[in-house]
Amino acid sequence: MASQLSEISPELITDFDIVADPLLHADPQKRLRDVFGNESRPVLYSPHNGGHWIITRHSLAHEILCNARQFGSFPIGVPANFTQRPRLIPLESEVDEHRRYRRLLLPIFEPKAVQRMETAVRERARGVLDAELRDGEVDFLKKIAKPIPTQLFASQMGLDESDLEQFYLWENGFYRAPTEEERIACGQNIAMHLHQTVQAHKAAPRDDIVSMLLATEIEGERLTDDEVDAICYLLFLAGIDTVATMLSFIVLYLARNPALWTRLRDDSELLERSVDELLRMHAFINLNRIVAEDIEFHGVTFRAGDNIVIPSFVTDHDGTVFSEPETFNPDRSASERNRHHAFGAGAHKCIGLHLAKLEVRVVLQELAQRVAAIEIADTSRISGHGGTTMGLDSLPIIFTLPR
Repeated sequence: MASQLSEISPELITDFDIVADPLLHADPQKRLRDVFGNESRPVLYSPHNGGHWIITRHSLAHEILCNARQFGSFPIGVPANFTQRPRLIPLESEVDEHRRYRRLLLPIFEPKAVQRMETAVRERARGVLDAELRDGEVDFLKKIAKPIPTQLFASQMGLDESDLEQFYLWENGFYRAPTEEERIACGQNIAMHLHQTVQAHKAAPRDDIVSMLLATEIEGERLTDDEVDAICYLLFLAGIDTVATMLSFIVLYLARNPALWTRLRDDSELLERSVDELLRMHAFINLNRIVAEDIEFHGVTFRAGDNIVIPSFVTDHDGTVFSEPETFNPDRSASERNRHHAFGAGAHKCIGLHLAKLEVRVVLQELAQRVAAIEIADTSRISGHGGTTMGLDSLPIIFTLPR
């Protein structure tokens, strides 16, 4: 039985709500910095969102993320929203079946396969930037950060790009609609649309990811239709949300640090090697794991079924792991550079990380060729949200183009 609030030692309890704290709406990352920046307790318990633990230290978080048998991955979510959707493959798979799925999916997402996508990513980035960039104000999130990866995602999945606005509404409603009924309805709409897409691909195969999933075979083993549906569901949520959020937080940071933007704009090699550091500094996933059985963990008792939340932004600013974590340093040692949690860690580390990093790099490179300066138009009009995936909802930016 999962831990009850009455069982938790009072000194471990925090009243912070990682989903609905009102100050998350102004600046999610600043709010986490304010709450956890000087937190001495490595493990906390929040009574909100069904009750869950919060890990504030990188070493403890890494230990949990790399122990997939004692700390499972189903159901993912803060709070867990598995009633709205199928079981997400491979993210929520058990350890043994997860290996099978990664083996089947690797040909699509391995570095060499992703490298072949660069031309398509760059074409999409150029098309959106040439259409939307102008001297003056642009909502970077809505006009640039979302359209570039989601247009690419739609193309890769064989989805109709004219449906993108509807996809945005479903995705936002899935995570943040005010009632459970509305969230379930959005989840069902996503599932039905993707199921129809998979069936259409079975009838008429195409050169895209859905057809690759249907055709993938290793040692005579293929994915079932239900498995393909579930994988597409995960790709849908990640494709519409993840890269757009990464880009938005990074551009907000660059707008606040104009000298850094000038350096990156003028030094292509520096820009290329800065991607991992920018991702570390602006990690936004509140990872979570589910305790498989009662366990004593560094002096704290976790019960079977407990939800453990790992704010990657917090663990990636742990000064015991990252020297001067608030300072941008693209030349960190390999041991620091490879330890951030922007894509998780362990067996369930994001399989799409190479594609996400490619998209971030390409968009920044194309911006560097077109934008002389980046400024925040009006700080009061920036809005964001908490939850499993923290993010921005609007980002008014003033771009100055070269004369």
